[in-house]
Amino acid sequence: MADLNINSMIFFWTALTIATFLAIYLFWVRIDKDSWRLIGLKDAKGWSNFWYGTALGAGMISTGYVLMLIFGVATFEAGNFVFGSFLAWLVFFLIQPFFEELLFRGYVLRLVERYFSTWTAIIISSILFGLVHAPNDNFSILGLLSIALSGLLMGWLFVRTGSLWAPTGLHFSWNFFQGVIYGYPTSGINTYEIMANQYSSPGWLSGGDFGFEGSILAVLLLAGVFYWDLKKEKIDTPLPADPWEDELDTMA
Repeated sequence: MADLNINSMIFFWTALTIATFLAIYLFWVRIDKDSWRLIGLKDAKGWSNFWYGTALGAGMISTGYVLMLIFGVATFEAGNFVFGSFLAWLVFFLIQPFFEELLFRGYVLRLVERYFSTWTAIIISSILFGLVHAPNDNFSILGLLSIALSGLLMGWLFVRTGSLWAPTGLHFSWNFFQGVIYGYPTSGINTYEIMANQYSSPGWLSGGDFGFEGSILAVLLLAGVFYWDLKKEKIDTPLPADPWEDELDTMA
Protein backbone atom coordinates (compact mmCIF):
# COMPACT_ATOMS: atom_id res chain seq x y z
CA MET A 1 0.00 0.00 0.00
CA ALA A 2 1.42 3.39 -0.96
CA ASP A 3 2.80 5.70 1.70
CA LEU A 4 0.30 8.36 0.58
CA ASN A 5 -2.53 6.01 1.50
CA ILE A 6 -1.18 5.13 4.92
CA ASN A 7 -0.45 8.79 5.65
CA SER A 8 -4.03 9.65 4.71
CA MET A 9 -5.30 6.84 6.90
CA ILE A 10 -3.25 8.09 9.85
CA PHE A 11 -4.69 11.57 9.38
CA PHE A 12 -8.26 10.26 9.09
CA TRP A 13 -8.09 8.02 12.16
CA THR A 14 -6.34 10.69 14.22
CA ALA A 15 -9.08 13.20 13.37
CA LEU A 16 -11.79 10.61 14.09
CA THR A 17 -10.17 9.71 17.43
CA ILE A 18 -9.99 13.36 18.51
CA ALA A 19 -13.61 13.96 17.47
CA THR A 20 -14.76 10.82 19.33
CA PHE A 21 -12.77 11.80 22.42
CA LEU A 22 -14.40 15.24 22.48
CA ALA A 23 -17.88 13.80 21.85
CA ILE A 24 -17.53 11.28 24.67
CA TYR A 25 -16.30 13.99 27.00
CA LEU A 26 -19.22 16.25 26.04
CA PHE A 27 -21.96 13.63 26.46
CA TRP A 28 -20.42 11.56 29.26
CA VAL A 29 -19.05 14.27 31.53
CA ARG A 30 -20.70 17.57 30.64
CA ILE A 31 -24.23 16.42 29.78
CA ASP A 32 -24.72 13.13 31.67
CA LYS A 33 -22.49 14.24 34.60
CA ASP A 34 -20.77 10.86 34.78
CA SER A 35 -17.21 10.28 35.91
CA TRP A 36 -14.39 10.54 33.38
CA ARG A 37 -12.55 7.97 35.53
CA LEU A 38 -14.86 5.24 34.25
CA ILE A 39 -13.55 5.67 30.69
CA GLY A 40 -10.23 4.26 31.92
CA LEU A 41 -7.74 6.78 30.52
CA LYS A 42 -6.33 7.86 33.89
CA ASP A 43 -4.33 4.92 35.20
CA ALA A 44 -1.31 5.00 37.50
CA LYS A 45 -0.27 1.61 36.11
CA GLY A 46 -1.02 2.57 32.51
CA TRP A 47 2.34 1.57 31.06
CA SER A 48 2.45 -1.82 32.80
CA ASN A 49 -1.14 -2.53 31.75
CA PHE A 50 -0.35 -1.50 28.17
CA TRP A 51 2.67 -3.78 27.99
CA TYR A 52 0.74 -6.65 29.58
CA GLY A 53 -1.90 -6.39 26.87
CA THR A 54 0.80 -6.02 24.21
CA ALA A 55 2.52 -9.20 25.39
CA LEU A 56 -0.76 -11.13 25.28
CA GLY A 57 -1.55 -10.04 21.73
CA ALA A 58 1.97 -10.63 20.39
CA GLY A 59 2.13 -14.00 22.15
CA MET A 60 -1.14 -15.26 20.70
CA ILE A 61 -0.33 -14.19 17.13
CA SER A 62 3.21 -15.63 17.35
CA THR A 63 1.91 -18.91 18.78
CA GLY A 64 -0.67 -19.13 16.00
CA TYR A 65 1.99 -18.53 13.35
CA VAL A 66 4.26 -21.26 14.75
CA LEU A 67 1.32 -23.69 14.86
CA MET A 68 0.50 -22.91 11.23
CA LEU A 69 4.11 -23.66 10.26
CA ILE A 70 3.86 -26.98 12.12
CA PHE A 71 0.54 -27.86 10.47
CA GLY A 72 1.90 -26.94 7.04
CA VAL A 73 -0.55 -24.17 6.18
CA ALA A 74 2.06 -21.38 6.42
CA THR A 75 5.29 -20.99 4.46
CA PHE A 76 7.99 -18.58 5.57
CA GLU A 77 9.16 -16.02 3.03
CA ALA A 78 11.34 -13.04 3.84
CA GLY A 79 10.05 -9.63 2.79
CA ASN A 80 11.66 -6.22 2.41
CA PHE A 81 12.15 -4.04 5.46
CA VAL A 82 11.30 -0.41 4.65
CA PHE A 83 11.76 1.73 7.74
CA GLY A 84 9.37 4.49 6.64
CA SER A 85 6.56 2.05 5.92
CA PHE A 86 7.25 0.12 9.11
CA LEU A 87 7.09 3.29 11.20
CA ALA A 88 3.95 4.57 9.45
CA TRP A 89 2.06 1.31 10.07
CA LEU A 90 3.32 1.22 13.66
CA VAL A 91 1.80 4.66 14.22
CA PHE A 92 -1.40 3.64 12.45
CA PHE A 93 -1.80 0.53 14.60
CA LEU A 94 -1.35 2.60 17.74
CA ILE A 95 -4.02 5.12 16.73
CA GLN A 96 -6.74 3.00 15.10
CA PRO A 97 -7.00 0.36 17.89
CA PHE A 98 -7.02 3.15 20.50
CA PHE A 99 -10.02 4.67 18.73
CA GLU A 100 -11.90 1.36 18.76
CA GLU A 101 -11.08 0.74 22.42
CA LEU A 102 -12.14 4.26 23.38
CA LEU A 103 -15.45 3.73 21.58
CA PHE A 104 -16.31 0.10 22.35
CA ARG A 105 -14.78 -0.41 25.79
CA GLY A 106 -14.51 3.13 27.11
CA TYR A 107 -17.96 4.28 26.01
CA VAL A 108 -20.26 1.52 24.71
CA LEU A 109 -19.40 -0.97 27.45
CA ARG A 110 -19.80 1.63 30.21
CA LEU A 111 -23.03 2.93 28.67
CA VAL A 112 -24.60 -0.56 28.58
CA GLU A 113 -23.26 -1.23 32.08
CA ARG A 114 -25.30 1.71 33.32
CA TYR A 115 -28.51 -0.27 32.65
CA PHE A 116 -27.39 -3.92 32.81
CA SER A 117 -24.78 -6.06 34.54
CA THR A 118 -21.08 -5.72 33.81
CA TRP A 119 -20.92 -9.09 32.05
CA THR A 120 -23.94 -8.22 29.92
CA ALA A 121 -22.16 -5.01 28.94
CA ILE A 122 -18.96 -6.90 28.07
CA ILE A 123 -20.89 -9.40 25.92
CA ILE A 124 -23.02 -6.83 24.10
CA SER A 125 -20.05 -4.57 23.34
CA SER A 126 -18.09 -7.61 22.12
CA ILE A 127 -20.85 -8.71 19.73
CA LEU A 128 -21.14 -5.18 18.35
CA PHE A 129 -17.36 -5.07 17.97
CA GLY A 130 -17.47 -8.26 15.92
CA LEU A 131 -20.37 -7.12 13.75
CA VAL A 132 -18.77 -3.82 12.71
CA HIS A 133 -16.12 -5.88 10.90
CA ALA A 134 -18.77 -7.65 8.81
CA PRO A 135 -18.34 -5.32 5.76
CA ASN A 136 -14.64 -6.26 5.51
CA ASP A 137 -13.53 -8.42 2.60
CA ASN A 138 -13.69 -12.20 3.09
CA PHE A 139 -15.52 -11.91 6.42
CA SER A 140 -16.51 -15.32 7.83
CA ILE A 141 -18.30 -16.92 10.77
CA LEU A 142 -14.94 -17.86 12.28
CA GLY A 143 -13.83 -14.28 11.77
CA LEU A 144 -16.91 -13.00 13.59
CA LEU A 145 -16.38 -15.47 16.41
CA SER A 146 -12.70 -14.66 16.89
CA ILE A 147 -13.21 -10.88 16.76
CA ALA A 148 -16.11 -11.13 19.22
CA LEU A 149 -13.91 -13.28 21.49
CA SER A 150 -11.13 -10.72 21.25
CA GLY A 151 -13.72 -8.13 22.29
CA LEU A 152 -14.68 -10.34 25.22
CA LEU A 153 -11.04 -10.60 26.31
CA MET A 154 -10.42 -6.87 25.88
CA GLY A 155 -13.65 -6.05 27.70
CA TRP A 156 -12.60 -8.25 30.59
CA LEU A 157 -9.13 -6.65 30.70
CA PHE A 158 -10.77 -3.23 30.73
CA VAL A 159 -13.07 -4.09 33.62
CA ARG A 160 -10.42 -6.03 35.55
CA THR A 161 -7.79 -3.29 35.42
CA GLY A 162 -10.15 -0.31 35.28
CA SER A 163 -7.85 0.88 32.49
CA LEU A 164 -8.24 1.40 28.75
CA TRP A 165 -4.52 0.79 28.27
CA ALA A 166 -4.52 -2.99 28.77
CA PRO A 167 -7.05 -3.69 25.96
CA THR A 168 -5.40 -1.02 23.80
CA GLY A 169 -2.05 -2.79 24.14
CA LEU A 170 -3.59 -6.13 23.21
CA HIS A 171 -5.49 -4.65 20.27
CA PHE A 172 -2.35 -2.87 19.00
CA SER A 173 -0.06 -5.90 19.09
CA TRP A 174 -2.75 -8.27 17.76
CA ASN A 175 -3.16 -6.14 14.63
CA PHE A 176 0.48 -5.09 14.24
CA PHE A 177 1.98 -8.56 14.61
CA GLN A 178 -0.76 -10.09 12.49
CA GLY A 179 -0.30 -7.76 9.54
CA VAL A 180 3.11 -6.07 9.62
CA ILE A 181 5.22 -8.79 11.28
CA TYR A 182 3.73 -12.04 9.99
CA GLY A 183 2.08 -10.86 6.78
CA TYR A 184 -1.49 -12.01 7.40
CA PRO A 185 -4.34 -9.90 6.10
CA THR A 186 -5.67 -7.97 9.11
CA SER A 187 -9.44 -8.49 9.27
CA GLY A 188 -9.37 -8.92 5.49
CA ILE A 189 -7.16 -5.86 4.88
CA ASN A 190 -3.66 -6.13 3.43
CA THR A 191 -0.95 -4.01 5.07
CA TYR A 192 2.77 -3.44 4.66
CA GLU A 193 4.56 -6.62 5.78
CA ILE A 194 8.15 -7.45 6.71
CA MET A 195 7.47 -11.17 6.17
CA ALA A 196 5.95 -12.15 2.83
CA ASN A 197 4.58 -15.39 4.27
CA GLN A 198 2.18 -17.53 2.27
CA TYR A 199 -0.89 -19.16 3.81
CA SER A 200 -2.65 -22.10 2.18
CA SER A 201 -5.83 -24.13 2.55
CA PRO A 202 -7.81 -25.22 4.43
CA GLY A 203 -9.00 -21.70 5.17
CA TRP A 204 -10.58 -22.68 8.48
CA LEU A 205 -7.05 -23.48 9.72
CA SER A 206 -4.97 -20.79 7.96
CA GLY A 207 -7.61 -18.06 8.09
CA GLY A 208 -7.60 -17.66 4.31
CA ASP A 209 -7.91 -14.20 2.85
CA PHE A 210 -9.45 -12.79 6.03
CA GLY A 211 -6.23 -13.41 7.94
CA PHE A 212 -5.42 -15.07 11.23
CA GLU A 213 -8.77 -14.02 12.70
CA GLY A 214 -10.48 -16.36 10.23
CA SER A 215 -8.66 -19.38 11.68
CA ILE A 216 -9.93 -21.83 14.27
CA LEU A 217 -6.54 -21.36 15.95
CA ALA A 218 -7.41 -17.73 16.70
CA VAL A 219 -10.68 -18.82 18.31
CA LEU A 220 -8.96 -21.44 20.47
CA LEU A 221 -6.09 -19.15 21.51
CA LEU A 222 -8.42 -16.28 22.41
CA ALA A 223 -10.72 -18.57 24.39
CA GLY A 224 -7.75 -20.13 26.20
CA VAL A 225 -6.12 -16.80 27.13
CA PHE A 226 -9.48 -15.39 28.23
CA TYR A 227 -10.05 -18.38 30.54
CA TRP A 228 -6.47 -18.20 31.84
CA ASP A 229 -6.64 -14.49 32.68
CA LEU A 230 -10.14 -14.82 34.13
CA LYS A 231 -9.00 -17.53 36.55
CA LYS A 232 -5.58 -16.06 37.25
CA GLU A 233 -6.36 -12.42 37.92
CA LYS A 234 -8.68 -10.51 40.20
CA ILE A 235 -10.18 -7.12 39.51
CA ASP A 236 -7.52 -4.52 40.36
CA THR A 237 -9.78 -1.51 40.81
CA PRO A 238 -13.25 -2.70 41.86
CA LEU A 239 -15.92 -0.09 41.25
CA PRO A 240 -18.68 0.71 43.75
CA ALA A 241 -21.94 -1.17 43.32
CA ASP A 242 -23.42 1.88 41.59
CA PRO A 243 -20.37 3.79 40.33
CA TRP A 244 -22.43 6.51 38.64
CA GLU A 245 -24.43 7.31 41.78
CA ASP A 246 -21.27 7.23 43.89
CA GLU A 247 -19.43 9.63 41.58
CA LEU A 248 -22.39 11.99 41.31
CA ASP A 249 -22.67 12.11 45.10
CA THR A 250 -18.98 13.03 45.23
CA MET A 251 -19.45 15.77 42.63
CA ALA A 252 -22.52 17.20 44.38
